[in-house]
Amino acid sequence: MKISARDIDHVSVTASDPADIASRLERLGFNLTPEGVEPRCICFQPDRDDIPNYIELLQDDPAQISLAMNVAELEGEERTHAWETEDGFEVDAGVVVGERTGPLSWFAVKHETPDAFMEPEWIVHPNGALGMMAIHAIAETPKETAKALKAAWGATVEEIFDGCMVVKAGSVELLIWSPLAFQLEYKALEMMPPGELPAIVGAAVAVERARPLQGLLSANNVPFALAEGDRVLVAPEQTGGLMIEFIPQN
Repeated sequence: MKISARDIDHVSVTASDPADIASRLERLGFNLTPEGVEPRCICFQPDRDDIPNYIELLQDDPAQISLAMNVAELEGEERTHAWETEDGFEVDAGVVVGERTGPLSWFAVKHETPDAFMEPEWIVHPNGALGMMAIHAIAETPKETAKALKAAWGATVEEIFDGCMVVKAGSVELLIWSPLAFQLEYKALEMMPPGELPAIVGAAVAVERARPLQGLLSANNVPFALAEGDRVLVAPEQTGGLMIEFIPQN
């Protein structure tokens, strides 16, 4: 499948128990859209007002993490969601979803109502999260995976150092690591690569400051590690599947 991707729109996390993942992410200081409506979402302030920036949780088997690539035009399955804000205002979302494809699991998405994912009470988080900056993936051959995605998305590709490629189609970057390069970069977490590659393994989230975030995680008994540049790392076993890398902006 070939598209003209405008950006990484969101990360789609499917699991048998998304409520458990939502609870874990709330302990990290994230706000989510209200319970009782699928998907539960962590929404961020978007870089563009017509392209949302969020993580969604869906119930399905087998468990899978996929990228949703934003496009301007798309024919596919039409989905509708409706949440109620604290003030009792109903927010309706209309999304057209394409079929999943590879080599890294992804699908195209067109938003009919992108502002539904930008409600002020949902994009403000106790942990100071501002926006999703990048997605981390691991592949046996990062160059070949990046080349295939470049062709599929119309993206740009760059090798930033040996064992790490960056694929960019908008403001959110996709970093594709070799297993060894990823383990060296994130050795503080002692993470093992997934059994099946390529796979999405984490997300980098911009956060206001590191110290208040560390205090919140400690208060909620969430283990974390520190990395160069005051980055705060939370392992996937604490989140239900995704490594979260918090990158302070101040």
